[in-house]
Amino acid sequence: MSSLFPQGLFPELDIYIKDIIYNEVRKLTSNLPPPDIEEDEIWSLEKAASVIGVCTQTLSKMILRGEIVAVKPGRKWKLTKNNVTLYMNRKLN
Repeated sequence: MSSLFPQGLFPELDIYIKDIIYNEVRKLTSNLPPPDIEEDEIWSLEKAASVIGVCTQTLSKMILRGEIVAVKPGRKWKLTKNNVTLYMNRKLN
């Protein structure tokens, strides 16, 4: 991972800030309910990206930032139709 500061200055501060950001993102995403996979339709990253109107790379970044809930049981992200709908409703309001 790259440094937040140019030329690798302040490595301790860099690690400290990244830890804070990571912990805050984990708190936000842990408060979200897990997807109900048994009753909900499972979508691929490609299908969800096309419905939302973004490219798959952008959607992957959104998932990593915790903007939308997804699971990665193997090598590919899986999203539920319900979580995509919830995300789109939050964006409209």
